[in-house]
Amino acid sequence: MAVKADRIGTRHGRRLAVIGAALVVALGPVTSALASPRPTRPAAWAPVPFQNAQLSVPGSWLVESAGEQSCGLMPSGGMIFAGIRPSLPKDLGCGLTASLAWIVPAGHIGPGFGHGKPTTVINGFAVYRVRSARGSVEFLVPRLDVLVGARGPEARRVLATLQRSPLSVVLRPGPFGPVPAGWIWRRFGGVRFAAPRSWSLERADQWATCGTGQYQDTLLLIRATRPPLLLPCPFQIPTAAAFAAQPGLTVVTGRYAAESVAENYGRCHVRRGVRICLATVTGQGGLFGSVLIFSVTRPHHRGATFFLLGLSGRGDRARAVFGSISASLRAG
Repeated sequence: MAVKADRIGTRHGRRLAVIGAALVVALGPVTSALASPRPTRPAAWAPVPFQNAQLSVPGSWLVESAGEQSCGLMPSGGMIFAGIRPSLPKDLGCGLTASLAWIVPAGHIGPGFGHGKPTTVINGFAVYRVRSARGSVEFLVPRLDVLVGARGPEARRVLATLQRSPLSVVLRPGPFGPVPAGWIWRRFGGVRFAAPRSWSLERADQWATCGTGQYQDTLLLIRATRPPLLLPCPFQIPTAAAFAAQPGLTVVTGRYAAESVAENYGRCHVRRGVRICLATVTGQGGLFGSVLIFSVTRPHHRGATFFLLGLSGRGDRARAVFGSISASLRAG
C-alpha cells in the first residue's frame, strides 16, 4: 500500500494522510429501539468523546477529527468522526467505510425541541431525530448540545452507547465534594492537589514523553530544568482503542514547563487561590479527547504549573483531582 505522509510533528504525535484502497459505502438499517436503562458498551469497544458527549465503537475503528484524518491504514471496519461531519479530503485517495458514526456540535437549538415529545430516550437522554442522509440516522441531544449519528450494520448498537463525556463531568458546575478517603495530598510547583494512593509516583527533570504525556495509573512530576527532549515517538494508528483515555496525571513546572507542554490557554477562572486556564484544545476529538490540559498560576507569581489529567471512566476520579487543586501554603 502506498503511503503519502503529510506529517506535522507535534507534542501529541503526527498527522498522517494515507493513500489506500477505496472502500465501498454500504448503508445499513437503523431501528428506533435504542432506549436502555443504563449505559452499555460491548466488549472490545472503546469510548470516543467530543465536548459533552461520547459514543463507544469497536476499538479498531479509526477516529477522525479536525486535527487528524486518515484512511487506508488498516482494515478498520469503521470510522467515527469527532467534531466534524463524515467526509475525507479528496487528496487522501481513499474513502469512507460502510460503518460510520459521528458527534458534532448541535448549533442553535430552537425552543420547540425542549418541549416536544422526543423520538426516544437513550440512557436517560431525550433525543430527537433530525433529517439525515439516506441509510443514516441522526439525533439531536439538547442536554448535551450535540448531534449524534451513525450508519451501517453497527449503527443501532453505537447510538445505544450515548453517554455524557468524562470532560463534562469534570467541568460541570457545582461543588466538587470531598476528596476520596485514602488519597494522598501532594505539593508541587506551588500547587496543592490530591491523587489516588494506587497511582505510582515518578519524578523527572525533563519532558521526555510521547502522546498525551501520561502513563497509566501514574503521577508523573516533572521539574523541567532542562529543555524538552524530542523523542523518536512511534506512529500510533488513530484507532478508538489507541485513543482511549487512561487514568493518570502529569504535572510540569520549572523553567522549561511552558515549552514542554506547548499549548495555548483560555477559559480562565479563579478558585481556591489559583487561576486555572484550560488549553484551547479542550473538548476536541481524537487524542485531545482523552486528556484535560490546563495551567495553574498563583497571584503575584511568575510562571505556571501545567496539568495533564486523564479523562478515563465516567470522569469522577478526574473531577476529584481537578477539584482538589489549590494554592500551596509552602514550597513544593
